[in-house]
Amino acid sequence: NLFLERSGGAMIKTCYKVNVKKDGSLWFIQLSSHENIFTQARCVEEIEPMTRDAISLMLNIPEDSFDIEFSFDSSTQIS
Repeated sequence: NLFLERSGGAMIKTCYKVNVKKDGSLWFIQLSSHENIFTQARCVEEIEPMTRDAISLMLNIPEDSFDIEFSFDSSTQIS
């Protein structure tokens, strides 16, 4: 659900996998490895910043200290 990524051979950065599903007018976002970390967005452009904010706040880490891998529900159309 999360993995470490080598960047430039020296730095290790955590990558969090999140699941995204659209329901009506909202996008629901949940961190795969932590059921209690979730958020929502009103539009596609809000998905990454809202996700970063939720992970950062709940894990008490800087927003730029990790990567995110998004997995969109197969029935979800991105527009």
